[in-house]
Amino acid sequence: MEYTLKDESFDFSETEVTHEVFKIGEPEDGLFEIEFKLTFSYGFLNYSHNFVWLNQDIETLLEQLKKMDEKNNGTLSVLSPGGSFSYSQDPHDENFYEFTVFMDTGYINSYMGTESKLGITLSATREDIENWVTSFLKN
Repeated sequence: MEYTLKDESFDFSETEVTHEVFKIGEPEDGLFEIEFKLTFSYGFLNYSHNFVWLNQDIETLLEQLKKMDEKNNGTLSVLSPGGSFSYSQDPHDENFYEFTVFMDTGYINSYMGTESKLGITLSATREDIENWVTSFLKN
């Protein structure tokens, strides 16, 4: 199933990030794989790549999201390679964050984690961000 996080000004920016979980592995010792496609959309332009994370990665993200209540900006990361996130609270409206989703271009091109990134930034509420991350575990 696809889950989309849209920019608050989607009608004008046509910017969104979508993940589509297409396989959830069998649990083994409490861990399971989540295979998904991550898609950046900028109006008529789209870029997608497939990733495999563990359920522990999503749980780590959800735990790190709690930092958003304490800090105005920061980063979120997972143990599995390929993706990372950053956030910055809007100084004019504390209900909104600039939320950036990054794909590691080294991982995309060579399956080697690097610090080079391709990203998309959206303005979204903390609740929308948390719902989008939580939806990785829904199927």
